[in-house]
Amino acid sequence: MEIIKARVMGFCYGVKRAIKIATAAAEKNGSAVTLGPLIHNPQVVNRMEKEGVHSVKSLNDVKNKEIVIIRSHGVGPSCYNDIKCKNLTLEDATCPFVKRNQEIARVLSHEGHQMILIGEKNHPELKSVAAWVEGKHPIIIEDMSDVDAMPQLDEAHIVIQTTFSIALAEQLIAAICRKVKKAEVHRTICQATSERQKAAQELAGKVDVMIVIGGRNSANTGRLAEVCRAAGAVTHHIETAKELRAEWFHSQDKVGITAGASTPDWIIEEVFFIMEDMGKMLEMEEQNLDYKKGDVINGEVIELFDNKAYVSFGYKTEAVLPIHEYSYPEPASLKDVLKVGDPIKAVIVNAVREDNPIYISKIKLDRLAEWDDVEAAFEKGEPVECEGIEAIKVGLLVQINSLRGFIPLSQGDLRFVHSLSNLVGKKFMAKILEVDRAKNRLVLSRKAVLESQRDEELKVIEEAYNNGDTLQGTVKKIMPYGAFVGINGVEGLLHISDISWKKIGKVEDVLQPGQVIDVKIKSYDPEKQRISFTHKECIPNPWETSIHDHDVDDVVDAKVVKILEFGAIVELDDGLTGLLHINEMTRDHNKKPSDIVAVGDVIKVRIIGIDEDRRRISFSLVEAADHDAAEDAE
Repeated sequence: MEIIKARVMGFCYGVKRAIKIATAAAEKNGSAVTLGPLIHNPQVVNRMEKEGVHSVKSLNDVKNKEIVIIRSHGVGPSCYNDIKCKNLTLEDATCPFVKRNQEIARVLSHEGHQMILIGEKNHPELKSVAAWVEGKHPIIIEDMSDVDAMPQLDEAHIVIQTTFSIALAEQLIAAICRKVKKAEVHRTICQATSERQKAAQELAGKVDVMIVIGGRNSANTGRLAEVCRAAGAVTHHIETAKELRAEWFHSQDKVGITAGASTPDWIIEEVFFIMEDMGKMLEMEEQNLDYKKGDVINGEVIELFDNKAYVSFGYKTEAVLPIHEYSYPEPASLKDVLKVGDPIKAVIVNAVREDNPIYISKIKLDRLAEWDDVEAAFEKGEPVECEGIEAIKVGLLVQINSLRGFIPLSQGDLRFVHSLSNLVGKKFMAKILEVDRAKNRLVLSRKAVLESQRDEELKVIEEAYNNGDTLQGTVKKIMPYGAFVGINGVEGLLHISDISWKKIGKVEDVLQPGQVIDVKIKSYDPEKQRISFTHKECIPNPWETSIHDHDVDDVVDAKVVKILEFGAIVELDDGLTGLLHINEMTRDHNKKPSDIVAVGDVIKVRIIGIDEDRRRISFSLVEAADHDAAEDAE
């Protein structure tokens, strides 16, 4: 077993400085107190208690002669005032990088600027920085939901918790900048944090297993574990060497070690030496056995239960095949898929030791073939079918048969989204961006498939536009000014004026969501991917059909659809519209059109002119009345 240490790990400058200050204070005074744990490492805190440095929750617990130490995470100005009022001796062990954040927050807020603090809301460092903000309350951002909840701002200054995730901070900053017209970013993640995360990521990409050492209450140590897992390594977060387990390792493994900024060298060295002994023990055990972890065995089912099967494979003990190691998805019962006497091929998944059960997996062996399939798909640039299984802050975990993959947030959709939770439980196609069987790393893009589909769909749209083809579309959304119509996943606007040859008052009077209609493409901008449709050009134009059913002097029913200063626009039942001039409405020149008719009135009018070339009809209300009077006289 090869054990590799990260090039940068363990105590940072701020932690070393805090411990030095506390130790010197205790030696000078016999004892000292810290407001809260000096650093986030229980073992270091316990050791310092033995040296006379104790932790208290408040200044009320401080005895008069004890030196008060401000821990590395810092405190607000009110705490300094309380110490001064109580006439207590002060030693300030605040990390210089935290001090810098406090000063930036104080100065900029004093000048009247809005402060945005990125970090963990309950972390003592962020609380201390927030306490130095004057005037306007700072906006605290921990995740995307906080960005969604914040208002639009004209300007703001952004300060970041020194131990925060670099990757997550960049995502949050990008989202914040879309809500702030002028955002000034103070990149205050300390260099030690940045270097540790980068070194851990590099190492995790080269090894099978990562051991991350540090307090479970340490934000920067937890972040290192997240970075290592994201890099594809099996990762275990421990506080001390006592937590190490032999079953985590195989004699042929490459194992990496990293540690948080509050983890002392003596804990790191203890872990390293115990892992060295563990590696030698594994090698000795496996040399004395016929089988070892990773061996493929051919066996026969000799005993069967709902949740496991016992398999004989020529060794002195049978192997155990748990139900979850048979296939994905796992069957309801192994009795549904196996019977006694069935041959089975599987791989040993645990270290083979005397008097310990041997566990085997069929699914892990099947995955070897599935890795071949995804590697072939990657080489050919072909998409594979995925199923979303868990949405996380930075993307989506997916299942490809029995393999696990990851879709980054930026690769989940055509447009930026805050979460991919809508894909959990759904199957879809995705293109493989990165595949590394050795690291168990599989990165995919749904966006690439959607872009390809969109390009193909837009080609169909462009061809139909050039040829003037009639297409079938589905009404997706009704708006006051028209409707959005979808064709093969591409949506365009059908304006209210392009729905019908007749004048319509409301879109919903003639169209409903889900309705399938014929449309033609009226205009298409391939660069902006903007499309407008027309429906009325797919139905008969009354000027080409119904106009021949009318003659001059016909008296017809017409509906008033619009009032003008000089008359009214009226519409016939077949959709033809024309002008009813004020001179043809009344012989009383003192009256206005609105004095005679209203929108929606159905009146009898006489056709007094038809101009097919100019597509105009003129009507007369007066002559229609004279015609009716003449008929009554007869």
